[in-house]
Amino acid sequence: MRPLQKTLLMLCAMCLAVQAGGNLIKYFHELSDGSRFGGDFIGFWNAAHRVRHGDIAAIYDPDTWERILSSTTGPVVISWFVYPPFTLFGLWPLGNATYNEAVAAWSLVPLAFYFALIVLLAKRSGLGIDANPAGEIWSRMQAYAVLVAFSLPFLSANLFSGQTGTIIAVFFLGAAYFWPTRPVLAGICIGLLAIKPQMGLLMPFALMASGQWRAIVAAATTVFSLIVLSTVWLGAAIWTDYFRMSLLFGQLVGGGYDQTRKLAVGPYVSLQGAGMPAALAGFFHVIVTVAVLGAIIQAFWRRRPNKQEMGKDDGRLDLRLALLAAGTLLVTPYSSSYDTPLLMLSIIPLLARSWRDGWDGIELAAVTALLILPYAQPFAVGVHVPFACLALLLWFGVLYRRFQKERPAQPAVAAGGAVQGQAGSTRLAAASQTFS
Repeated sequence: MRPLQKTLLMLCAMCLAVQAGGNLIKYFHELSDGSRFGGDFIGFWNAAHRVRHGDIAAIYDPDTWERILSSTTGPVVISWFVYPPFTLFGLWPLGNATYNEAVAAWSLVPLAFYFALIVLLAKRSGLGIDANPAGEIWSRMQAYAVLVAFSLPFLSANLFSGQTGTIIAVFFLGAAYFWPTRPVLAGICIGLLAIKPQMGLLMPFALMASGQWRAIVAAATTVFSLIVLSTVWLGAAIWTDYFRMSLLFGQLVGGGYDQTRKLAVGPYVSLQGAGMPAALAGFFHVIVTVAVLGAIIQAFWRRRPNKQEMGKDDGRLDLRLALLAAGTLLVTPYSSSYDTPLLMLSIIPLLARSWRDGWDGIELAAVTALLILPYAQPFAVGVHVPFACLALLLWFGVLYRRFQKERPAQPAVAAGGAVQGQAGSTRLAAASQTFS
C-alpha cells in the first residue's frame, strides 16, 4: 500500500476513535446520572430477573410482558421477548444485578473476546505484512490500529442499543477461528448461534459444501442439548409460548414498524423502509438470498484434491468466511445495525490484502460505505433510500470479486516450510497457509 493511502487510513482510524471516545463518555455519563442506558437491554434485564426469581411464564406472555416493561420504562411498542428459552441460561447470572451492573457486564465483557478473536483472525490473514520487511513492525502497528478502529462504528451501534450483536459476533468469530483446525469447537460455537437462529441460516450450506461433518454433528448436538436442558428446566409448555410470541413478532416485522426500518440492514425490511410494498420487498429478498446462497455454496464447495493437496487449504478460507459473514446479514429476514459487529470477519481478509497491495476504487468505495452504514441508515430511511441494503450488496459483490480474482495458493509445502503462494510475498503466503 502506498504511504499516502496508509496516512489516509490512519486519519480515518483517528476520526473513528474520537467518535467512539465520545460515545464512551456518553455511555458512562448515562450510567452515572441514573438514566437507563442500553435501549433494548431493559428487556434482557427484566427477563434475567424473572428467570432468577421463578416468574418465567411472564417472559413469553405478550400482555404480561408489556405490563412489566411499561412499569419499568413507560409505554412500549415492541414488548416481546423473542429469544429461545435456552437463552435464559445466559441471562440467569444477571438476575440479581442492578440495571447498571448488568448492562455494563452485558456491553463490555464480550468485547475482550471480540477483540482477541479479530486480532487472531487478522494474524492468520497476514495483516500488516508489508512488501518492505524493513518497516514491518511499524506497518503492523498501524494495520492493527486501523483494524480496531474499523470495528468501532459497528460496536457503537450495538453498544447503544444494548443488543446481542457483539455476543453473536463472538460466536461467529469463534467458529471462524476454529473452523480449519478444531471442527468440534467450531461446531459448538455454531450451535450457540441458535440463541438468534436467523444468524445461522447460511451455516448448514457452508458446512455441507465444505464437508465439515464433525462440525455439523457438534453444532447439532449443541443445539439439541440446549433444547433438552431448557425443557427439563423450564417445562415443555415454554416452547409453545415462545413460538406464539415469535409469530407475533414476525407479523410485526412483516407488517412494518418504523423503528425497525430505521435500523434494518437486510433487504426485506430495509426495502420496505424505502417505501417498497412488502410483497415486492419479499420478492427481492428471495432473489438476493438465492444469489448469495449460490455464491456461498460455490465458494465452499470442496473439490476432489489430489494426494499432495490432501488436508491443505488454497489460501482463500478467510475470504470464504468473509462471504459467509456478509451474506448472513443479507439473507436474514430481519437484521439490524446492531448485528453489524459480525462484519469485521468480512473486513479482515480484504484489509490484510489491501494493506499490502493497495485498494482499488470499488473496494475503497465499498469499505467506506460499510463503515458509515450504522450512522447513515437512519437518515437514509428518512429519504427513502435503502442505504444499508445497498452497501451490504456492494460489499458482498466486492468480496466475491476478490475471491474469484485471487489465484489459489499452491498447497505444496517446501522443505523449509515456506508455502508457495500466489504472486506476492512468500511470507504472506506462509501466513495464509496457517488456515490449513
